[in-house]
This record gives sequence, C-alpha cells and structure tokens, in this order.
Amino acid sequence: MKATALADPTWALSLPLSDVVADYLEALRAAGRSPRTVEWYESFLLEFIRFVERAGTSAKLADLAPPTVRRWVVALKSRSPEPAPASLAGRVRTLKAFGTWVASEYELEPHPLRGLKVPKVPDVLVRSLRDPDILRLIAAIHAHSRFPDRDLAILLLMLDTGLRVSETATLMIRDLDLEGGRCRVMGKGSKERVVPVGRRARKAIRRYLVASGRFGQLDGALFGRRGGGPLSVVGLQHLIQRIVAQSSLSVRCSPHVLRHTFARSFLANGGDVFTLQRILGHSPASLEVTRRYVQLLDDDLREAHRRASPMDRIRWPAGL
Repeated sequence: MKATALADPTWALSLPLSDVVADYLEALRAAGRSPRTVEWYESFLLEFIRFVERAGTSAKLADLAPPTVRRWVVALKSRSPEPAPASLAGRVRTLKAFGTWVASEYELEPHPLRGLKVPKVPDVLVRSLRDPDILRLIAAIHAHSRFPDRDLAILLLMLDTGLRVSETATLMIRDLDLEGGRCRVMGKGSKERVVPVGRRARKAIRRYLVASGRFGQLDGALFGRRGGGPLSVVGLQHLIQRIVAQSSLSVRCSPHVLRHTFARSFLANGGDVFTLQRILGHSPASLEVTRRYVQLLDDDLREAHRRASPMDRIRWPAGL
C-alpha cells in the first residue's frame, strides 16, 4: 500500500476530463503539432466529453475506459447520417493516442484504453472524375459563381496538384512561384514540401490575382473569402459542394475526390508512383498509396479492354 495519496497514480482518475484534455492539447502544441491537427484532436475529444456528460454527471478521467468509448461509437452509428467508417476509426484512434499520453503523464498502469479495438475501415476505392465531369465543374463556375476567377483557380490548382483541402486553404501568396511553376506546401505533421504547378493552373491563378488587385503582392492568403479575410477549410469545402451541386454531376465529388482525380490522371499520363508519393506528401516508405492508385489505373485498363477486347469484337459464327 502506498504511503501517500500522491504516490498512488489512481488519484488522477478523479480529475475533470476537460482539464486533462486541455493539458493534452497544450502538450501537442508544445510538441510542434500543426494547428489543424490540434483542432482535429480537440473536436473529437470534446465530442466524447459531451457524450459522457449527457447523463448529467461531470466527465472524469476515469470515464476514459473501453466500455464508455464503445457506447460512444454505438451512439455515433445511430446518427443520421451515420459518420463514415474512416471518421469513426479516426475518433477511436484519437482517444487511444490521448490514452497513451495520459498513461505516461500520470504513470497509469495499465493503459486506460488497453484492449480497445479501432473499428475496421472497409477498403473502398475512392472513384475519381473523368474529363467530362471536370468540364461540367468548370462550366458551372462560369455560369453560376459570384467569384469565377477565384473558384476556377482553386479548382484547377487542386486538380493539378492533388493538394489537400487544408493545404489549399492555408496557402499564402508568397508560397507560390508562378514563374518557376511550383508552390511550397505545409502538409500533415508540419512537413513542408514543394509541389509542381502546371501552366494552365498558374494562368488561372495569375488571372485571379490580377482581378483581385493583388498580383505582385507577397503578403496575405492566396484565396480570400467574400467580405475579406482568408478562405477557411470549412469555407473551401462548402465552395466545392456548391460547385458540384450547380454542375449536376451524376458522380460523387468532394475535395478528396479531386485529390484522387489528380493521382489517377498523373499516373495515366505517364507519371510514376514514387514521384506521386512525393507530390501528395505521403511517406516514401508507405506502399498503401501505391497500391490504391495503381488500383485506380486497373479500373481504367479494364474499361479500355472492355471497349477494345480483340476476341469480343470478332463476329463469331452462331454456336461458338
């Protein structure tokens, strides 16, 4: 038996969970995690706290336990619409990472979420747009957008570079080299990379900067919102949704689909998977991105073979 209460690490279980979460978020910031990552963790952890406190009691660190997390996941699945499997898995991974920090910070043994399984994510291939779909999006911008120069520049940049929605929203004017055809991007994990930008996308960005009176400037966000100020991640997501709705696309489209569209097109037009990994900001050691995008090309190959199968195109005699 411990001589004092402080010598027993279980004293921490009575701490308000909101206070422990606040300390964890500060630790993430001190460790140099990106603001977007901290914001992501915070939203999921606060969502968990709200779930615990629906019973009318204040959430304590002791509530960070597998049975409670499982009940939370079940409650999330009952929502309409139900969160995507990847979103559910992301929530559980966030809590497990938080639990790892808690176990270390408060010397808790065992890990508070030991044995908790991350929900499986079905290996579903994200479909990409084809050329007619892209032309419909561009036509919708010209026909309906209040800021066609800006919206066209955003669409072409995302399709030409595969930038994530958060990376696009946080681009600064000084990050873009229009003459050299490249931009400097701060990606996940605060990892910086240089991404090539093609001629047509640069032309659209240059036209947008001229129209907005900012060509030649270096300060400020590249893409602004109505009324001034930078375009937020949520604002950019809503912008893509509006363009899609106005285009009457028959296929699903989102910023993530634009990223996949870039990847498929890059490979289909002769790019190699290792260069693609660097452009997208994936770890060179990861083979997952290679497998997924080669699978995208496999779909194209199967469709091409369906149209041009030598044996299927022969007019065979009846009965053969």
